[in-house]
Amino acid sequence: MKGLILCAGKGTRLQPFTYTRPKCLVPINGEPILVLIIKKMAGLGVEHIGIVVNEATFDTIRAVIGRGEQWGVTVTYIRQTSALGIADAVKSGYSFIQEEPFLLMLGDNLIQGDLLPFVNVFQTEAAAATILLAPVADPSQYGIATIEGDQIVQLEEKPKQPASNLAIVGAYLFQDAIWDAIDQLVPSARGEYEITDALQAMMNQGGRLTYHILTDPFFDVGTFNGWLEANRYQMNAAPAPVTSAEWLGRTDVRIIPPVYIHPSAKIYQSVIGPYACIGSGSVINHCKIENSIIMDQVKLSHLHAADSIIGDRVYLSGTGVQKGAGQYFLGDQSVIDLKNNDLRTW
Repeated sequence: MKGLILCAGKGTRLQPFTYTRPKCLVPINGEPILVLIIKKMAGLGVEHIGIVVNEATFDTIRAVIGRGEQWGVTVTYIRQTSALGIADAVKSGYSFIQEEPFLLMLGDNLIQGDLLPFVNVFQTEAAAATILLAPVADPSQYGIATIEGDQIVQLEEKPKQPASNLAIVGAYLFQDAIWDAIDQLVPSARGEYEITDALQAMMNQGGRLTYHILTDPFFDVGTFNGWLEANRYQMNAAPAPVTSAEWLGRTDVRIIPPVYIHPSAKIYQSVIGPYACIGSGSVINHCKIENSIIMDQVKLSHLHAADSIIGDRVYLSGTGVQKGAGQYFLGDQSVIDLKNNDLRTW
């Protein structure tokens, strides 16, 4: 079985951060989400992974991921020449997949828990496809499946009146029947080739679609709130120990776990945590940081940041922790000096 990860999306909902990085490389507990997905696939025994990229993100993603040797996999990069939906992105992977069964995952979805039962359903029930489902509070925001017994009988993409609350959560297992189904598609009302339409076509042709219901959380990291929620959950699930840093043991620094702090970060007279990530080379001085993602080479001073995301090489100086918590979403290289009224953001 091969793996296919879709990473060609523009990530408009994560701007300004995706002006300077693909959304599949945004950090979760100190690691790009794409790395977490690759590790998930490798843990299922997938050895050959294709990553679908666009022309603008190809070099950046390849520079971070390389050929995948560090995770025991071999990575192949596949360029998607047009942005015409998930099914179109899958079709671009045909030359890599050929006729083999494959696991498809979206590059901005973080799925928790063990997916081996999901794979077992696919391998033991002779299905044309097996879809990972999960109950959701607002099914109108997802592709929705209707089930009868052990099979899926209907699929809808973001229905106004959902027939069920079982959402498709971004992981699919396919046999080669998917290729004929994709070839038959016409664009949807929004001008895209929908993966739900391809799945429905498989059923219309007599293909058997099975499912596995996820009981662990999943996160759409395509929004600021989803990103912070995923980061918070991952910090609980896989806490990163702080084992070496120049500030360890100093009385002017207080750490409230869980935290991720890169060893090269410098911290002075600050409270870090809970749920704070501090990237490499960052300097934190007279601050309180909680439930926030601070990326690399950031300089923060005299402020209380909560529920915030701050990009690379940002300079942010406040007027004092006692002023209360502020929420900041600042793209790379922004400069804000509240004391001296200096504001430059991107």
